[in-house]
Amino acid sequence: MSSGIRALETTYHFLFVGILIILGVMLFLCLLRACMGPTVADRLVSINMMGTMVMVIIATLAVMMGESYLVDICIIYAMISFLAVIVLSKVIMGVRKQEETEEVEPEKKQEEDIFDEMIEQESEEFHEKILQKEPDGEMLKEAFDEKQENGEREEA
Repeated sequence: MSSGIRALETTYHFLFVGILIILGVMLFLCLLRACMGPTVADRLVSINMMGTMVMVIIATLAVMMGESYLVDICIIYAMISFLAVIVLSKVIMGVRKQEETEEVEPEKKQEEDIFDEMIEQESEEFHEKILQKEPDGEMLKEAFDEKQENGEREEA
């Protein structure tokens, strides 16, 4: 009976070592994906997957070594890994929003500059027309009063 249990323990030991080796290789591949990922989402998913694999490695070691305190460490690591992924997501979204606003601001500024130029050009044309028609300024005063009335109507 003792030799059967010993053979079973040896089989489990080799199984756990094989699982740890496979997880180590997969962890390395996830690290490569995190470094070379074409998008930020790929990097974030690979970091999350690495955290999950580390938890599985710790749990496997807990079973293999028969140490229950490693399960507690695994649970704490799960919480920390979850929070790290959430924080990274928030940081990435903040950076992305900042980049989008920086791209939109020059467009707004360009539109405002065009609008200012148009207003300036129209006001110059308006003054030239008035001065050509009546150099003494009577018509200018009337046009100014009329423009003020139109502005008040638009505001109301």
